[in-house]
Amino acid sequence: MASPPTLLDLPHELLHHIFLHVDPADLARVRLICRFLDRYLKKNELLFKQLYLLSWDEPIEEAPFNLGSTWEKRLQNAVWLQKVLQSRNIDSKLNDYQKTAQLILALLYVRNSTTSKNLNFLEQVFDKLNLDALLCRSSLFEPEGAGDVTHGAASTEFERQLSAKLHCYYGIPIDPRTRKSNPTHPWARSRVYDLRNYDTNTMWGPFRADGSGRVDWEKMEAIMIVLGFNMKILVEESDVPFNAIWAVRFRGAVPYSAPYQKHSLANELELSLDARDPYGVTGTWLRVVCFLDYHDFYAFNFGSTAPADGGPRPPIDIREAIRFLKLGINVTKIEPPGPDDGQALPVVHFKGVSRLMHAFWDPNANSALTGTVRLTREGEIRWTSFSTFQGYACHFSAPYVCMKLAGLS
Repeated sequence: MASPPTLLDLPHELLHHIFLHVDPADLARVRLICRFLDRYLKKNELLFKQLYLLSWDEPIEEAPFNLGSTWEKRLQNAVWLQKVLQSRNIDSKLNDYQKTAQLILALLYVRNSTTSKNLNFLEQVFDKLNLDALLCRSSLFEPEGAGDVTHGAASTEFERQLSAKLHCYYGIPIDPRTRKSNPTHPWARSRVYDLRNYDTNTMWGPFRADGSGRVDWEKMEAIMIVLGFNMKILVEESDVPFNAIWAVRFRGAVPYSAPYQKHSLANELELSLDARDPYGVTGTWLRVVCFLDYHDFYAFNFGSTAPADGGPRPPIDIREAIRFLKLGINVTKIEPPGPDDGQALPVVHFKGVSRLMHAFWDPNANSALTGTVRLTREGEIRWTSFSTFQGYACHFSAPYVCMKLAGLS
């Protein structure tokens, strides 16, 4: 009597179906069972692809961060990251912080933020432990700043920038107060209002001081914390007609999430400016502006000697004023990117008006607007605008400075 067939006797098609139900984390152990299974799983890209796509989104090839060049490597890295983020050991999260942060950023490059498996996964695993370990490593958390035994700055500038970038992409300002730590927002406010951080090299905005045009994510993080703190206070203390804006993790600043359809050169000239605009500029937008009283601002920058080592100024505990502005803007011109721009998308010019949504007594609240939207060399969307108040112009330049108001565009 013939012996019953074993797993190794099954056709490859059935083996393939069986392994689709195996936890990817167990595949490495399966390969150790015997040579046959090792050979079967080795470089089985079709199986690895299907296993990967069961839990994660299709990778975006042109994204600056990726999980690997093969499906096997992508699956291995995704499983590795899953174990790190689900671990309760904080040391395991920091042992290879650079790899962890870059893999998280790779998962954030998705086509559809609404239905993304990647973002659903990150939302589930980003609990307080991961927030403290991974998003509180910028220089804001130096020991002389908001740091403590749990929250401390990373040892390298590259990792500090990665942490700040993750915090910005997380989308909700975090203020990890503990019994032994300081609140973050006074230190963030100090960085935002320090005039030493703005010159021609930084393009008078949140960009690196080396003149490269790269975003300084630590500055962006500080801006986000200040805006978030002030908006929370305003919503709690006044009757502004909306709730806190930042409430959903990872969804608001995901790369490649803007709806954009590429058009061929043959029909591009036949389309309207709005149809050719990849950024969706035309519409009604919300701008949030925070500012110190002029006397406080002057005293902070010129009332005392700046630190000799170029370090941060003292924290600012003074409350700021805040204004909510409704912008109505329209596209006026679209042109190819310049040599200093990201080349994937064009430069869009716009004009419009800015009107205050509250505190109507302020005579300087309303203005005319002109500006541009373009990509940085690294792919961030950069808005530059000029607000003209009774003949005087004010310049704004930053990535992600506005939020489109749903239902008003």
